[in-house]
Amino acid sequence: MTSGEMRRAGETPLREPRGALALKVLFAAFVALHFYTALFGQFDPLVQRPIFVGFGIGGAFFLYAARASRTGRRSSAELAIDIALGLLAFGVCLYVIVNRDRFADIMVRYGPLDKAAGLLAVLLTLEAARRVIGWFLPLLALFTVIYFYFGYDLIDGNWRPPRVSARTAVETFYSSTTGIFGYLADIGARVIVIYVLFGALLLSTGATDVFMKMATWIAGRSFGGPAKVCALSSAMFGTVTGSAVANVMATGSITIPTMKRLRYPPAFAGAVEAVASSAGQLTPPIMGAAAFIMAEFLNVPYTQIAIAAIGPAFLYYLAVWLGVDLYARRAGLQPTPRSEMPGPADFLAPDKSIPLFVPIGTLIYFLFDGYTPSFAGAAAIIALILACLVVRPFARETRAQGLAACWVGVARDVFDGMVEAGRALVMIAALLACAAIVVKVLTATGAGVKISNLLFSVSGQGLIVALLLAAVLAIVLGMDVPTTASYVLAAAIAAPSLVRLGLPEMTAHLFVFYYAILSAITPPVCASVYAAAALAGANFWKVAGRALMLAGAVYVVPFLFVFRPGILAQGGAGAVIHDLGIASAAVFAVSVGLTGWFRGRLSFVGRGLFLAAAAVLFYAAPMADIIGGVALLGLLAWRLLRAEPQGIPSR
Repeated sequence: MTSGEMRRAGETPLREPRGALALKVLFAAFVALHFYTALFGQFDPLVQRPIFVGFGIGGAFFLYAARASRTGRRSSAELAIDIALGLLAFGVCLYVIVNRDRFADIMVRYGPLDKAAGLLAVLLTLEAARRVIGWFLPLLALFTVIYFYFGYDLIDGNWRPPRVSARTAVETFYSSTTGIFGYLADIGARVIVIYVLFGALLLSTGATDVFMKMATWIAGRSFGGPAKVCALSSAMFGTVTGSAVANVMATGSITIPTMKRLRYPPAFAGAVEAVASSAGQLTPPIMGAAAFIMAEFLNVPYTQIAIAAIGPAFLYYLAVWLGVDLYARRAGLQPTPRSEMPGPADFLAPDKSIPLFVPIGTLIYFLFDGYTPSFAGAAAIIALILACLVVRPFARETRAQGLAACWVGVARDVFDGMVEAGRALVMIAALLACAAIVVKVLTATGAGVKISNLLFSVSGQGLIVALLLAAVLAIVLGMDVPTTASYVLAAAIAAPSLVRLGLPEMTAHLFVFYYAILSAITPPVCASVYAAAALAGANFWKVAGRALMLAGAVYVVPFLFVFRPGILAQGGAGAVIHDLGIASAAVFAVSVGLTGWFRGRLSFVGRGLFLAAAAVLFYAAPMADIIGGVALLGLLAWRLLRAEPQGIPSR
């Protein structure tokens, strides 16, 4: 099975048991080093960033070698090649560190070894990225490198890039703080490492169980209870992991079998998990790697991004909740059995809640008090470890073990979390290095501006058309790559044209970010749906179709916050409440129209009337709000007066 097939089946080579103790120690040492620099300051840029990138591209080869040695699917020669490539990746990054002072001299003369190291660094980055995220982004990066270096001789006209020498190519991609070791590597080494570690430690110390029980207690007894539990737990879990597929695999392994056991259709169970898991990286306070990159792009504090994302995240999960609720009422889906319902003590007991809520509270405090995201994340990690050390000896399950045994257990959980963080960072580091190549070529050659101008001209300078083009571009770019890469590329190409049409920068970036997230559930290539379908044992296309129905209202949310800035917390409290209220009504109307159910089955005409009311509410004008609101209230009164039975949840 190829790496692409494994991703589509929901099993990724980065999540299987692998590696010897030495590899685990390498992962733990890597994240420990970045934890140290988050607290006490960064190294020189051409030290910190090559360490981050070298670990990513070298670790990818080592992980494959370790996995292959366990499965026995590769020969000794192939394993030796993987190990050699990993060592080469470490070597070319170490070469930059050793020669950083010489490379900083503007009069430096590049010898054959310098050029060979630069070429190797690019090729190894492309191959490592191919192994962990598939073909699309590495092939795009390879195309841009060819365009950058050979384009002057191959292309005429407006798209002809400047002539470059081998020296310029080495400086651009390798021996400076641009290209592979540019600002994307800086964000990864400075911020993303800490938050990936924080999320991994939360999960390794028991947050998954708390999230699941909390969500079950909140939503389990309502119509479609297990499906709503899936949506809630995925929101809570996803804000920690920041990865749609990781979210599906972690929560879906619990929620999908539960739904199937209660005779929910497998395709529906998989669709709910895929749709709910995708927006975790949009959910504050932690969000995903792309949100930290967005903060750097816009040169604003991360807290501004988190605050602006609250409204879109609420509308996303409102759409999912409504889709699940209406479908559950229509299909008569059962709630969670009373015997499986947890009590508040199962997730609010001090030994459960303190190690989860104290670190998150610490993170929020330091973020909003003006500290850097990296320091706030490091402080939250310290709070998490201290909380575990304090409460674990008093927990019901572990109090009999004694203080020393409890602390050993905490140390083991922390080490496991560090190892899992290291594994996750392999993909992130390789992805960022590969995406940096593409973005650097777009900026160095002016191709990004030209593509943006092309989109601007194709749209006829009309905002709606430009938004549609940007949405399609973000989804297409994200169909075979993680959200972070899709966002970075779309932000470099599409966001500038939206800004030229008068959209605020944050709105433009959140717009493309939102659709980059939706690429994970948009056929034909949608990683979350593949993973969920594999867990549910359902046909992929059935899961994808059901996911599109559940998420139908989600696809219109970005257009709502473009024309109603209060959704992004822009304006006063009155504007925020008004815009969120109108948007929520529009999302409700779209959900009813798409599911075809509210107080009974709707005819084709009835569905059309709800969708028409939603369309009027989309138009941001006082008269449209009044007409759309009155129309929706009239439709609700019509359905409520019918007083059709809704069914009673089983007990």
